Parts: sequence; C-alpha cells; structure tokens
Amino acid sequence: MRLTHFALALTILLLCITGYLAWEGQEAARGAREELAFVKKQQTAQANAAPSTNQQVQLPTVPAASISPPAPGSIAPQAPAAELPTAGASTLPGGGMTIPKTIVEAEAKGINTNTLTPIQKQVQDAKPVGKIKAVVKEQGFVVLDVGSNQGLKKGQPFDIRRGNAVLAKVIVTDTIEPNEAVADLDLASIPAGVTLEPGDEIIPPVGR
Repeated sequence: MRLTHFALALTILLLCITGYLAWEGQEAARGAREELAFVKKQQTAQANAAPSTNQQVQLPTVPAASISPPAPGSIAPQAPAAELPTAGASTLPGGGMTIPKTIVEAEAKGINTNTLTPIQKQVQDAKPVGKIKAVVKEQGFVVLDVGSNQGLKKGQPFDIRRGNAVLAKVIVTDTIEPNEAVADLDLASIPAGVTLEPGDEIIPPVGR
C-alpha cells in the first residue's frame, strides 16, 4: 500500500515538473517571438527613415559659359567717383579730410558719436534698484534680489533693463521679504524673441 502511494506521489511530482518545463519553454518561445518582432519593427522604421534613391531629385547641371576676355583697349577707363564728405568727419584746408578711427578720437575732436535716442539714454542712465534673481516665465513672474529693506511695496511697477533697452515691465506682488520679492510679468510688454535672464536689472519705469 505504501509503495502504491509512493508511486502515485512520484507520478504527480513528475507531472508537475513536466508541466513547469513546458510552461517555461512556452514563455521562452514567446519572449523570442516578441524580441524578433521588435527587431523587425526597428528594421522597418530604419528603412522608412532612410531616404530612398528613387525619391532623390537630380538637380540639373548648368554648363559653364565660356567667357572670352575683352580685347585690349576695348574698355574705356572709368572716371573715379567723386569723393563725398563723410558725416562726422572734419575737413582739412584744400579739400582733404581726416576720418577719426575710434570713438575716443572722434569725441576728442568734438565730433558727436552719440546715436542713442532720448528714451535709450534715459534707460541707460536710470539708477538700478536691483536685479532679477530667478525667472519663472511659465507662471508669469520673476524673483527680485531686493525686498522690503530696499523700500519695495505691493503694486510698485518697475522696468527690466539690459544695456539701454527695456525688456519687460513688472509689478511687485504681496510676496515681499526683507531682501527678496516676487513681481508679476506684463507678458504683453516682452518683445518677441526676447528671453529674460537672471542678472537683468530692475529700474524705475521710464516715461514714454
């Protein structure tokens, strides 16, 4: 009786082992099929991405024109163009001219080299209040490196300056700390293609 039970248990064990091995083989085969399908998809994508030789358009070639040099004496000499006085250059006696090579030399000779507009000069001469510490354009605000210790108050407007140009306008929010503040951006005031950066200066609004 014990021998029969042992044989039955051994048979069940062998069936379990056989079933596990069959399941593992099926999983391995399925993994191999999936890997093969993935490789085929990659090959198809690469083939589609590569330009086809049939789609390449052959550009027409233009034969080089043969140009013969003109015969000696056939071209009349051209009269030299009249030299016109250059703006900002001082004229010497006898019609000669001397042109300053640098701005410093020009200003030393009393020639005005200032090409800034009045607004640009006003922007350039404005005393900075602080600088941008961080820009969060997606949320529409900037962080300033000045705060209540520098006299900032809620609703106070400022311009953002770089060089002699105003890049944007901001208004201080109610988030004001002793040495830091948040200001809302006037997105409509930012010119197309302009990106604000940390370090851009904050100045009082410039009249226009």
